Amino acid sequence: MLKRLFSKLLFSFIFIAGAVAQDYPTGYFIPPLEGTLQLSGTFAELRGNHFHSGIDIRTGGKEGLPVKACADGYVVRIKISPFGFGKAVYINHPNGFTTVYAHLQGFSPVIDQWAKEQQYKLEQFDVDLFPPRDLLRVKQGEIIARSGNSGSSEGPHVHFEVRETKSEFPVDPLLFGFPVKDFIRPTMHGLRIYPEGKNAAVNGKREPLSLTLAGWGPVYRLKISDTIEVAGNYSLGISASDLLNETSNRNGIVRYAIYVDSLLQFEWKAIRFSFAETRYINSFIDFSHYYATNQRFMRTHIDPGNQLSMYSFKPANGIFSSIAGKMQQVKVVITDSRANESILRFYVKGVYPLESAIKPSDDKTDGKLSSGLLFTRNATNTFSTPEVSISLPGKCLYDSIRFNFSQSPPLTGMLSPIYKVHDPSIALHDYYDFKIQVDSVKGIKPEKMLVVKLNTLNKPSAIGGKYENGFLSVRLREFGRYTVMADTIAPMIKALNIREGMQLNGLQEIRISISDDLSGISTYRAIMNGKWILMDYDAKNRLLTYKRDKMLLPGENILVVKVDDDNGNSNTSQWKIIN
Repeated sequence: MLKRLFSKLLFSFIFIAGAVAQDYPTGYFIPPLEGTLQLSGTFAELRGNHFHSGIDIRTGGKEGLPVKACADGYVVRIKISPFGFGKAVYINHPNGFTTVYAHLQGFSPVIDQWAKEQQYKLEQFDVDLFPPRDLLRVKQGEIIARSGNSGSSEGPHVHFEVRETKSEFPVDPLLFGFPVKDFIRPTMHGLRIYPEGKNAAVNGKREPLSLTLAGWGPVYRLKISDTIEVAGNYSLGISASDLLNETSNRNGIVRYAIYVDSLLQFEWKAIRFSFAETRYINSFIDFSHYYATNQRFMRTHIDPGNQLSMYSFKPANGIFSSIAGKMQQVKVVITDSRANESILRFYVKGVYPLESAIKPSDDKTDGKLSSGLLFTRNATNTFSTPEVSISLPGKCLYDSIRFNFSQSPPLTGMLSPIYKVHDPSIALHDYYDFKIQVDSVKGIKPEKMLVVKLNTLNKPSAIGGKYENGFLSVRLREFGRYTVMADTIAPMIKALNIREGMQLNGLQEIRISISDDLSGISTYRAIMNGKWILMDYDAKNRLLTYKRDKMLLPGENILVVKVDDDNGNSNTSQWKIIN
């Protein structure tokens, strides 16, 4: 018992030592909310196209809880948007770190007054403001905001970050000693083994092998057999999550390590990262499997185009070698932010390749053999037909692919064939240029056309496009099926709690619903008695909200709301209201 306790304490010291060396002070910050923090999201958690850059603090489904400054400092940034972080405050502190508080309902009176002055000056709701250094100073524990659900939030909570002020790199906030209960070991959900190389095989096959696990904590095992036969090289993938006390959310882990015969052969650690590298998550996970099953496996294999800094030990880029006639013990270790760890052990039996199990070698994409035009990382790759043109820089690719392209007839409402650009289960890191010839389309103005992406049910989502020299041009960051449609319908405007000639009788806010059927809302403008007024825009709920202020005059008022979509269609509504 004492030996196990000593081993765990030693591991905790070794694991945290690297973070401590970076001087992440514990005790400097107080929590942004009262009491022990309950988390619904942890640092570097796997999200769509990005690693989570902070922690998500639960608010019990409520909005309006006081949010406090974690330490003395000054407000360096106020960002207000209908998307992303919604309403957010950034505070610089003397210790070289910046704290970020996001998805807020609103700000403290002093911060709110200054922000609204700037919004009225700019006549814009969506703003990114940088106050002078000494203008908005705060003290530790001072209420700076109220918790909310603004922006792209999927429910009331506070997104909280700690960033290095100089680099702007986010750092795991739990390194700073915030009070979070976590005595629960992470959970392993499954293992995948991938053959690597033309002569490699796993249990006699060249396809990745998915394995069910049994056990818990330090004694995970393969459910069917503890031994896997491998010919040649192989890599691994693990599906895992972490539970914290007093919450049911599946959160992320912060360390993932592989030992072969007791020697460390691979390690990934989530202590800090750059926003510029966060999209490498699509190479870190088995993206193709995720696309098909919605289950994320963290791979050891590091693609040539994957520059993620969180790999702390990668002597063979996450590829391991079996030895014919030899047994190897493999140990997989996953760890959470509180140094709770879980361990999986199994054996790899090295075998010689069976000729009958080996298919002819070819270029492959994530384990799938394919044929087509070779696209590489060291050049700009191009493809064209009389109808389309594609230019894909090498930096878009995590590895070389055999590019495939096909087209099928248009469906109702489509103005071009449906173009299948390679395979949507292959992730891209950067943008490529895509052009579709539209001069042959009759009766519709080019400026009303746009490129759309089709999902598996053929539902379109707007991409946009710029017309030039007979082609509609867009920049894409995903493979998939694309076509051209037209958007000639103006956005919809609907008053929710007012009507023409209505007596307000102390009504504290006016709510207007706005929506668009295809290209999406581009801009909106609200005018009261000939002057611009501030209306908050909640994009996910398609809602404009005006809160009573001095712009609402006694007596008769004329409210005008004008909304434009991304294809230049416009709509205007007007109401006379009595205050």
